Amino acid sequence: MANRTVEDTDRSRNIQVAVTGDTSLDDMEALLAEVGTGMGLILSHITTLSRKKFPGNRHWHFKKDPKAKGCLDVTYWPEGALLWITIRHYEPDWVHRSGRDMAARLKERLAAAGCFANVADFDAGDDNDCILRMTDALPA
Repeated sequence: MANRTVEDTDRSRNIQVAVTGDTSLDDMEALLAEVGTGMGLILSHITTLSRKKFPGNRHWHFKKDPKAKGCLDVTYWPEGALLWITIRHYEPDWVHRSGRDMAARLKERLAAAGCFANVADFDAGDDNDCILRMTDALPA
């Protein structure tokens, strides 16, 4: 499996979580909704990003409060085996904190399933690396 990445831009940075892409969009949504709710966030919007660049992706917006400024963006692209959290530089502090917190919580949930969740832990040349199966981390 190729080690793919989503590049940061001059306007945002991306926290990437390693996935295999085997998880359905609906199962991923259930996991993200549970993690977000545990953080006190509201799933406010579900959409997609560019269908040309990321065909078959799903993109979620999380908010601290429906009226609060700022939005935490999470995108899952099963075909590309990518899950990333986008934090735009101009977003309020709660978005920056929540992005780091969500990545840590996902890593914790996935580690509890016996797999890594940080792309930095992935070594394409190491046959002993655990291949992440996010369905193992879903709520029962």
